[in-house]
Amino acid sequence: MSDRIGAPNRQLKRANKLSSAPIVVCAVIWVGAFAPVTVCAADQPSAATLAKSLREASFDREQTYRVRDLQIRRGDITIYLSEGTLSFIAPVGGHTIGALFSTLGAEAGDAEILVLPPARSERASLASFINAPNLDEHFGSALFLFSDDTAKDVLDQIASRPLHKAPEFIERIPPASAHLLSDVSPQIRLRLLESLLDAHDTAQGFFYTIVAGREHGSFEAMYDPSDFEPVHVGRAAQSQSGEMRYELWTSFRPRRIGAFVPPAPNISSYVIDVTIHPDLALSATAQFRVTAKRGCGRVMRFGLSDRLTLASATVNGRGVETYQRDHDSVAEPTQGAFLLVSDAPFEAGKQYDVEVQYGGSVIRETRDGQYFVDERNFWYPYTVPTLATFDLTFRCPENLRLVSTGELIDEQVAHGVRVVHRRTELAEHLAGFNLGEYTTSTEDRGGYRIDCYANRNAEPATPPLELPRKPLSPVLPDPMPAPEDIPGETARILEDYTRRWGRLPIHSMAVSPIPAYLGQGFPGLIYLSSVSYLREEDRPLQLRNPRMDAFFSEMLLPHEIAHQWWGNVVTVADYRADWLMEALANYSALQYLEKSRGAAAVHAVMEEYRSDLSHEVNGKTIESAGPVDFSMRLETNAGTLARHVIVYEKGTWILHMLRERLGSDAFLQLQTRLLHDFAAKPISNDEFRAAAAAFLPARDSDKGLETFFETWVYGTGIPTVRMDRRGRDYSIDVSGVDEDFTVDVPLRCSTKDGRHETRRVRVTSGSTPVSMPGSLSACQLPSTTEFLYTP
Repeated sequence: MSDRIGAPNRQLKRANKLSSAPIVVCAVIWVGAFAPVTVCAADQPSAATLAKSLREASFDREQTYRVRDLQIRRGDITIYLSEGTLSFIAPVGGHTIGALFSTLGAEAGDAEILVLPPARSERASLASFINAPNLDEHFGSALFLFSDDTAKDVLDQIASRPLHKAPEFIERIPPASAHLLSDVSPQIRLRLLESLLDAHDTAQGFFYTIVAGREHGSFEAMYDPSDFEPVHVGRAAQSQSGEMRYELWTSFRPRRIGAFVPPAPNISSYVIDVTIHPDLALSATAQFRVTAKRGCGRVMRFGLSDRLTLASATVNGRGVETYQRDHDSVAEPTQGAFLLVSDAPFEAGKQYDVEVQYGGSVIRETRDGQYFVDERNFWYPYTVPTLATFDLTFRCPENLRLVSTGELIDEQVAHGVRVVHRRTELAEHLAGFNLGEYTTSTEDRGGYRIDCYANRNAEPATPPLELPRKPLSPVLPDPMPAPEDIPGETARILEDYTRRWGRLPIHSMAVSPIPAYLGQGFPGLIYLSSVSYLREEDRPLQLRNPRMDAFFSEMLLPHEIAHQWWGNVVTVADYRADWLMEALANYSALQYLEKSRGAAAVHAVMEEYRSDLSHEVNGKTIESAGPVDFSMRLETNAGTLARHVIVYEKGTWILHMLRERLGSDAFLQLQTRLLHDFAAKPISNDEFRAAAAAFLPARDSDKGLETFFETWVYGTGIPTVRMDRRGRDYSIDVSGVDEDFTVDVPLRCSTKDGRHETRRVRVTSGSTPVSMPGSLSACQLPSTTEFLYTP
């Protein structure tokens, strides 16, 4: 008995012996799962060596055990290893990084994983995939990977009970499991490699598992306390079209964890020199200043498109090792990542000058001779969040015109090459560029220089977003703005927005075409669908209807210009608040439409939005795919259509109802407050809720807007509402929503002396009796243009 228990204790003694070895002090790393050890820079393994060791990782015969009644708890993930065999992976770079559990050969073998999401929306999300609000899955095998104290925790449990080594298990492992990390995503492999190079506190390390579930098949669960939402559960799956995509079942912050502290931007300036060759290949040198973060050790991580490949890098003029993430076949080639690895630790809080050389293909020529920038967001190294100045120099063939974020410093053409130099005057969150064989027109108005770039051929090259269609009613009256007046219309929109919210911290605005049915707004640079450059009668037949006319001619440009304030001045703290920027931009465009075309035009658009939300696909309404705060998760889980309808259209409805609740003047004051208070820091949903609540009328019963946000931002459902009157009393019936659906219905009431007032009544699903005071003569439900419900 004592001999069996002694093995883990001997491992502890070995780790302690290593930690006291007489080595010259250079850096502190963690050896095994237990003890820190100081080593010289010369002893540091390279990223390539560690990556090779990870690829060749094997099981440790001496650390393979028959186990019973072990527990692993991470956040709201609980794993019970009831009976089976646990084999640790042989140390990599001195670290125990994982283990394999299997019930193979165990008569009563079993294991179980429990995940209990705390929020109703996350329970609903989980149920949409597994038909249950909580995950309770038994499994026969699982791979665990970790950079936290999992190995120590599990070995402590093993050491506390009779020990049964099982080295013979290694021979029984199926050949398919020989390559341990082959089924692990490149993102996790890079995260694991980074953890072998950094100096993180093990309390902040991650835990990851791939589980072979008995009911739901293979899936993965992750706990990373450094993330905004530490718990993630999901899997890669094949869509109906045959493409691989990632299903994110649930993502949340556990119940017993402190508030998330967003990281501060650590890049302060960029100097980027880009050459675009005649074949449209891009080569670039990016110089930027980085402040090293606590615990980064000798590694720094940056994002960069998977379409681009690193050539070399230096830190403070000295060459450093680079390691670029493998491309993930599940995702589109876009948000890749790479590591810079030094031979000595980076000093936390110290600034370092980094230079990275890279290249690849992020631009392509369409069949009709236009140019499409595939990688508009991640074409330079970045960290999240970013707030930095940009000094940008572009070299391209002289037949092309190039425009980017920043004020124009210089533009010259010599020897067949055009050189464009632009620079931002203030720190920005991102930078973009566009190019093409453009004609240009310029207008100076209201303190802004407006440059409009247009292609000779503006035929779009990508298919439209397939929204449920029916003509707007009433049809928007003619005339719409002429395409050739885009500079003038841009100036009018800028003047209107500037009067409302104040001047932008930029002097120039460039509008440039993109051969697609979309738009995008960067600081001082707008991508505008090439359809918007066409006269309505010249557009493709499938786009010639009142709804598409309104979108391309009247909504898209003011929406993208509004992003100069909502998205570039005010930014979001996390993905949950992404809807807010899109909804603010879209509602701003509607307010501009209201000013130029009247309330009827706005009502027509809002009715279309209501219809889209209620449109059924496969027996479910589009709106039921998830709440607005799921943002990009909606596209991953339910498709582009669901994300567009919910984030943009329901988000617009939410702001419209909030404006009705606050009043137009108070809503404008709220926007002004947001621009003042959140120009220097990103905003979260909760901060937006608190800011809006400060402008509520004094008698509003939902003082903190908690019910409003729980219903419309964090929940789903469009209620069917009917009201019956019995004398002075009323009965309000709510149907078509979940049992716990709660909403404040704004009844429009008349007093006996002829005045009108709004009285908000809180109702739930089912029938709610309502008594009105004797001073009111009559009440009725709100109009469908001011409240999101089905009459």
